[in-house]
Amino acid sequence: MTNTLSSGTPDDKTPAAAASTQCRLCDATAAAAFALDLIGKHHVRYYRCEGCGSLQTEQPYWLDEAYSNSNLAMLDTGVAQRNMSNLAAVYAWVRLTGIRTVVDVGGGDGLLCRLLRDYRIDARLEDRYASNTYAQGFESDQRYSPVLYTAFEVLEHYADPKHDLGMLFDSRPDAVVVTTALYEGQDANWWYLTPDSGQHVFFYTRKAMAIIAARFGYTVDFAGHYTIFSKERPGQITMLAAKAAMGGIGTRLLRSGLMLLPARGAVSDFKRIANQQIDNSNH
Repeated sequence: MTNTLSSGTPDDKTPAAAASTQCRLCDATAAAAFALDLIGKHHVRYYRCEGCGSLQTEQPYWLDEAYSNSNLAMLDTGVAQRNMSNLAAVYAWVRLTGIRTVVDVGGGDGLLCRLLRDYRIDARLEDRYASNTYAQGFESDQRYSPVLYTAFEVLEHYADPKHDLGMLFDSRPDAVVVTTALYEGQDANWWYLTPDSGQHVFFYTRKAMAIIAARFGYTVDFAGHYTIFSKERPGQITMLAAKAAMGGIGTRLLRSGLMLLPARGAVSDFKRIANQQIDNSNH
């Protein structure tokens, strides 16, 4: 791993990197900040935008390689705990706002979707790149209203956020709740860059989140490490309660409390799927 602009020699497949580039979110000029070796072979420049302040790699030409290495999942040792925290945060937001349906975009193997359904939340899964293991039969195949879209640890993977963010906002959900570590001037040693995986290619500032909100006609709030985009600004009491429930201590308390509740949704979904199978076999 390197952290200077001059070290390292690109291989024959590596495009020459420029001293500046156009930000892939706001179109402003982004100046070269440092360089790292990604997935052990590509010497890649990172650029800091002069407009929205975001950090981004050069145009990510290595993503096919990055996503072909299934062993990288071994590095994500926090996936189970992250799903439990996200369960608590989403549960809190749904109960506070009266949202009826949740669509988990980039939901991976469906664990969060299954956990939400266990607690009687009508959750659906949407992921074009992963195999749904835990929430089979509950894929999102239509629009729901009102609806909450969630995208946890997804935005940093968007190679072209100006275009890719449309997947979250174009259908005009009531709210979008995301997590991604915000860029605040960290250097090349920032752990969230994950150069060994090569999958994190764009890193947003709070200003960038405000730009996204304005572009799509949403408001933006921050609760713990959650960013909340709302089509209509929630009331002050709702936001205060959300920030308390979705902050670090609040999330830990709520997830502990949820574990004491019976998971009645698991039973009702079992009956629902069993009845569907019986109906299908009779036709």
